Amino acid sequence: MRAAWIIARKDLALRMRDRSVLIIGVIAPLTLAFIFNLVFGGSINDVGESITLEMGVADEDGGAVADAFDGVLESLVGVGLVELTRYEDAPRARAAAESGEVGVVFVLPAGLSGAIRSGVDAEIEVVGNVDAPTTTDIAGAIARQFAAGVRRAGLSAVTAVETGVVDASEMAAAASEAGAAAPTLSLGDVAAVTRQLDTATYFVAGLSVFFIFFIAGLSVTDMLEERHDGTLARLMAAPIMRGSIIAGKSITSVVIGLVSMTVLVLTSRFLMGAAWGPPLAVAVLVGAVVVAVVAIMTCVGAFAKTAEQAGNLQAIVAVTFGMLGGTFVPISEGDGLLATLRFATPNGWFMRGLGDIAGGEASAALPAVAALATMAVVFGLAASALVKRLVRT
Repeated sequence: MRAAWIIARKDLALRMRDRSVLIIGVIAPLTLAFIFNLVFGGSINDVGESITLEMGVADEDGGAVADAFDGVLESLVGVGLVELTRYEDAPRARAAAESGEVGVVFVLPAGLSGAIRSGVDAEIEVVGNVDAPTTTDIAGAIARQFAAGVRRAGLSAVTAVETGVVDASEMAAAASEAGAAAPTLSLGDVAAVTRQLDTATYFVAGLSVFFIFFIAGLSVTDMLEERHDGTLARLMAAPIMRGSIIAGKSITSVVIGLVSMTVLVLTSRFLMGAAWGPPLAVAVLVGAVVVAVVAIMTCVGAFAKTAEQAGNLQAIVAVTFGMLGGTFVPISEGDGLLATLRFATPNGWFMRGLGDIAGGEASAALPAVAALATMAVVFGLAASALVKRLVRT
């Protein structure tokens, strides 16, 4: 094992003088992460990002029903979901929606309350801006839900009169009481652990692993180059085990990969505000994915006869795994083919692990770590058997 560390130390010293490792391991992924975050940051919702819907209302009725609807809107304003603007009349409200001053307006026509008390059909007009379809849909749902509550109150009052619970003279009071009653089913906030990365963290993490594939391939390409130059034969003539040569080359790739990932994690944390999660869990995930990627790329490169062939094969695998693992575009959870295939890649498991610990629980990373460790063992054993032919005399 001492020989392996000596070989690794020698290769690390050579790589430290090679600026290409710095470019591939740090500068390229960080630069691309900045670009991806700028381009896609507005189209992918960040974790914890709040929204405020801009709505308006024109109350031309001023009756009890209008007051009740106004109370509904005020409750939404109170929780920060809606920013409400009031207009003096319907024409001004409609003009505000059409111009985009607000996303949608409610128009409460004159006589609304009287019509409902008389059992005559009435309506709340919802006018939305063409560029705010989501806000308009939500406003429509609010109006429909309020209308359902009004109908419930009226039906309850009629039922109470028909069954003799109250007199006909008390019908209006019964309707008001039924309308004010709490619903049998209500929605509320429930604290939950999020398993979604913000855009900055997502792209830095994905691109970091993607470029680690190219660093990991150095263990095989170095041996192929040394065999071509004749230096590998002199190394094999030394009184050291052949396995030490393979181990030394692999250690070099692992160390460079760990250093690269560490620099990227720390740099993105302070420059881009990336939120990685519990440090210990992140460190374990980083170590597991680097070892897994080195094992995979060593196994792939072992099928090549020259360093150029190895580089081409490894590039194909890196891009394929990057696409399937969601490096460039987030892959939604579900039963789709891509959602399943991403777990055949170290990229997918690394991103899954980071998402699992986004809520703060370090133990949530264990399934991803176990999957990455399994990949490392399986491909590592295969690589060990395949690479031995490179160090034969």
